[in-house]
Amino acid sequence: MLKAFVLCENITDNPASRDQKDLQGAGLSRMECEDPLPVKLSFWVFVQLSDQKESGEVRLAYMRADTGRRTFFRPVTVRHSDTAQATVFCIRM
Repeated sequence: MLKAFVLCENITDNPASRDQKDLQGAGLSRMECEDPLPVKLSFWVFVQLSDQKESGEVRLAYMRADTGRRTFFRPVTVRHSDTAQATVFCIRM
């Protein structure tokens, strides 16, 4: 069950709490650049999941708006150490 899905420019550990992440640029709707297009921009995906099963597999995909072509990332095995708590993972795209 998806609990949170956030696109952001960078993700770091919060120095005040090891259980929290700092999401820089979260909610950013436009990324500006000075280089000629096409430009390769990278960003992070923050995902928070929970499930009653102890483990599962997630595969992230994104779709180009201009062509509709989808790109799939490798499957990620998610293991919930406590099924009552949400599991967080981050992927750099």
